[in-house]
Amino acid sequence: MKTIKIVMQCEGAAQVLVRDVKGQMTVGEALVELGVKNAEQDGQLIFAEGHDKPVELKTPVVSLVSKQGEGEPGVVRLHQGRCQRVSVNVTFNGVTKSRDFPPVTRVGHIHQWATHNAFEMSPRDAAEHVLELEGGDERPDVDTQIGTLTDGKLCAVSFDLVPFKRVEG
Repeated sequence: MKTIKIVMQCEGAAQVLVRDVKGQMTVGEALVELGVKNAEQDGQLIFAEGHDKPVELKTPVVSLVSKQGEGEPGVVRLHQGRCQRVSVNVTFNGVTKSRDFPPVTRVGHIHQWATHNAFEMSPRDAAEHVLELEGGDERPDVDTQIGTLTDGKLCAVSFDLVPFKRVEG
């Protein structure tokens, strides 16, 4: 049985947990391997990338594999948190567009939606803009899950779509 790479993030935490597990494991067993205890306490749920609904702890990890190239281990991205959906607002040139996403959705996907769908930018213009947390200068990495940017009480994140400024050397 091939190994599967688990990438896990939790609401309100920047830490990324990564571990290779055996494909026949359940989500619950994989979480124990990652050192996550009481995965469903305090109303917290587990989400897998590519799935809109929470996954059960008895779900086989292999059934959640999102990408697998030949000879490469599969990858399962998980998120633990209270938000079933995260309301995302993106503001560009004074116009705000909104959409709800599962908390496991990565910032790169939000950028893709905002630039190509919400604001219909050309590929060149899209590449020259980044998402910045509203009211600050923090630019989350494209692999950051949006659920990590919430506190679990307010299931919302607001971004500004701003030009990526290159420093000329």
